[in-house]
Amino acid sequence: MVTVMKIRSLAAAIAAVAAFAVLASITGPAALAGQGFGSSVVIVEDGVLVGEPTSEREPGSVRVFRPGDWTEAQVLYAPGAVVRDRFGVALATAGARLFVGAPGAGAVHVFERADGEWRHATEIASPGLEEFGRGLAAGDTHLLVAASDGPGGADVVVAYRRAGGGWEEAARLAADAAPAGFGASVALAGDLALVGAPLVDETRGEAYLFHFDAAAGWRQVAQLGGDDGAEGRAFGSAVAFAGDEALVGAAGQDAGLGAVHRFARDADGEWQPAGTVAPDNPAPTAFGAALAVDGATAWVGAPLASGRGLVYRVERSEDGWTVGAGFDMPGQEPVRTGRVVAAGGGRVVAGLPADDFGAGSAVLMDGSGLIRLVSEQAGLSSISGGQIDCEEGLAEGFDCDRVDLLSFIPREELGAPRGVRLNDVWGWTDPSTGREYGLVGRMDGIAFVDVTDPFNPRYLGNFAKTPGSQSNTWRDMKVFRDHMFVVADGAGQHGMQIFDLTQLRDVTEPRDWEPTALYEDVASVHNVAINEATGFAYLVGASGGGETCGGGSHIVDINDPLNPMFVGCFAHPNTGRRNTGNSHDTQCVVYHGPDEDYAGREICVNANETAISIADVTDKSNPVAVARAEYPNVAYAHQGWLTEDHAYFYSNDELDEVSGQVDRTRTLVWDLRDLDDPLLVREYYSATSVTDHNLYVRGDRLYMSNNRAGLRVLDISDPENPMEAGSFDTTPWSEDAAGFDGTWSVYPYFESGTILLSSRREGLFLVKPRAERLVP
Repeated sequence: MVTVMKIRSLAAAIAAVAAFAVLASITGPAALAGQGFGSSVVIVEDGVLVGEPTSEREPGSVRVFRPGDWTEAQVLYAPGAVVRDRFGVALATAGARLFVGAPGAGAVHVFERADGEWRHATEIASPGLEEFGRGLAAGDTHLLVAASDGPGGADVVVAYRRAGGGWEEAARLAADAAPAGFGASVALAGDLALVGAPLVDETRGEAYLFHFDAAAGWRQVAQLGGDDGAEGRAFGSAVAFAGDEALVGAAGQDAGLGAVHRFARDADGEWQPAGTVAPDNPAPTAFGAALAVDGATAWVGAPLASGRGLVYRVERSEDGWTVGAGFDMPGQEPVRTGRVVAAGGGRVVAGLPADDFGAGSAVLMDGSGLIRLVSEQAGLSSISGGQIDCEEGLAEGFDCDRVDLLSFIPREELGAPRGVRLNDVWGWTDPSTGREYGLVGRMDGIAFVDVTDPFNPRYLGNFAKTPGSQSNTWRDMKVFRDHMFVVADGAGQHGMQIFDLTQLRDVTEPRDWEPTALYEDVASVHNVAINEATGFAYLVGASGGGETCGGGSHIVDINDPLNPMFVGCFAHPNTGRRNTGNSHDTQCVVYHGPDEDYAGREICVNANETAISIADVTDKSNPVAVARAEYPNVAYAHQGWLTEDHAYFYSNDELDEVSGQVDRTRTLVWDLRDLDDPLLVREYYSATSVTDHNLYVRGDRLYMSNNRAGLRVLDISDPENPMEAGSFDTTPWSEDAAGFDGTWSVYPYFESGTILLSSRREGLFLVKPRAERLVP
């Protein structure tokens, strides 16, 4: 199903939405596109086609929309489609033919239109090339396909020529000066081909013109751009033909202002510069990141303009090219309009693959207003009514081992709008009633769930982010004295929200909830930890606004939960990636471990990106750094938890797997019996190679949330020799071990034994490990 929203005026189309992160580099539409719905767009005689190359559980697709109500009329897939084939990452049309790139499968699929329907005609492949089909341009007799010449090889553009009803390889276009990025943009006009290479020469970029004739085949006739461009201008970000001119976008020119360069043939047939087009704007716009031409009108993408991105209308006349209005396109946060643009027949369509947090959208402007096209994402079905035992390695299709499934709530039923993913999870037990509640983080707020009956959990409503703050990937919550404390990172002016959880008693219908109080001495914060024994909250990883404490611990007295008071900072010197003591996560306790020197002291054990930090924070006005512990192959010291006797600490490193530092998921076992001298006594390796995330200890069990591997339960009865005691994989369809999807966190502290698992794109899982002791 596809939802269509029609907006009758430009005024209604302009929304006040926070900008998406600034692009790290401008490398042309193909590279900028992302992978969601709207990654590619084309306009055909009877409609608009929108590519959706990736989905969590579905193959890539191309959606066909037709005039009238502009609802989805047809969905195209590759024959034998498989998940992550990236079918639809690039589109090109020529007459009644459609070409669809599927670089994940190394193919280009050709469709032909007959009787109003697109039907698969043939498949083009070139064994030995990688990323085949990542960029396309098509004409009546020629087809250009961008690819890479094997692992570590140069980028190439394969030229095909129509012959005998099929397509035959005619040449491989390449340029000696373009070892990387060649083919980031491609265009065709008759027997002329224009290829952009924005990464060449420290991203100064180049563009190359090729000509075909029957006798000589394809040959390079011009190299555009020259050596006088500034570093980073990304000349070749986009390319297009406009009548007798060649247009080349340079999205990074003039420190990101951007420009479009024009070239035309002189009397001798040589291609010469004919002028430059740029908007009158003092701030970076990345003008030229995308190009589309319809007659005498060019549509130019500027994804950095006005914070959200714009598409500029540029008109050609006898006097040259004139930059007209920049059009915003309606979308939810974050938006980066101007990455993908197509035009034709008096219509223009912009692809917004970053819209709705990567779910993507496309916006059509056809003279009657703006029409927003959105593909509906297929969610999982809820599971309730009774326990589903893990039998023969499966529970309702989810891979498992000694962990049974109690129920499941899809994220769509947890108040998550389209594209919004889940993040952290915590729990609260009402001391008066004994009822158990899940506090489930989302990018835009928190869902409250009554999990007292684990077979039939109930959604109780939405607790929204702070008004004016940005939706974000990271949200963290903890509980103290029946109050929830919430922080968010990368969220602007969010602060720490405080909510009286006793309001959840006797709720019968879901509703919207408001904070009871707001602490504003910080803005964006990565995590909050609470020592319930002392009533102090430790806000770590503050990234901007208020007292950030160098990213270390911003310490708050919350003994009066509705009147929090800032009492001090702690940042361990010479730790963190910037050596400011930045903490990613922490656990703070009143120490009762074997080191008698610290008995009864308040101790925090911090994961500080580059090392483990131990601090004595008993005196909040004068916290003391106790010890710093480094370890082999550190990539990002992420999080950890103490054993209940405070003798050992288990920690994880989020990036050691993806950086190649280790080949399997690693858990570090620290002996903290002498806090002044922490010892790494074991590196435990799981059978998987996924990235790890959060872990918690309860009794003699360690509960690890390991992204694509889901929940892993370890028996730590012998602390230095963990043994796996169970598992539950929330994304069994995923083969991307390096991905950062799947489970975010686990909450194992309910007296009932119910375990909560938050899975980013899936929802909330309620599971229960079997009580089997492995270590005598």
